[in-house]
Amino acid sequence: METNGKKVRVLAVDDSKTMLAMISAYLKNSSFELVATANSGPEAIEKYQEHKPQIVLLDVVMPDVSGIETLERILGSDEEACVVMVSSLGTEATVQDCLKRGAKSFVQKPIQKDGMLATLKSVCRETGVAI
Repeated sequence: METNGKKVRVLAVDDSKTMLAMISAYLKNSSFELVATANSGPEAIEKYQEHKPQIVLLDVVMPDVSGIETLERILGSDEEACVVMVSSLGTEATVQDCLKRGAKSFVQKPIQKDGMLATLKSVCRETGVAI
């Protein structure tokens, strides 16, 4: 999953358009490129298949299909998928549940730019994605 000098491709998934705009702004002028956004679990799965991002930023709490169910569906279609969960419900139990189900890391809302970028870079190092 190396980038060969290109930016790391990211799919951001959140039911809040404001949160997606914030993530987009935070990724500008970084080692990461936002290639797509989605507002729901089903849309996230579709965009994942279409864009093959190297990292997915996935909100835990979404209507209809939860982020955890979406995580499992993405990993079911691609066990190498690199998913970082995002939520204001950053309880230890929630974080551990996400990690147990295959998420690579967890970002706590409200998202801080430096913290999010540091988490993404760490995940890249751990999974062998060149940045």
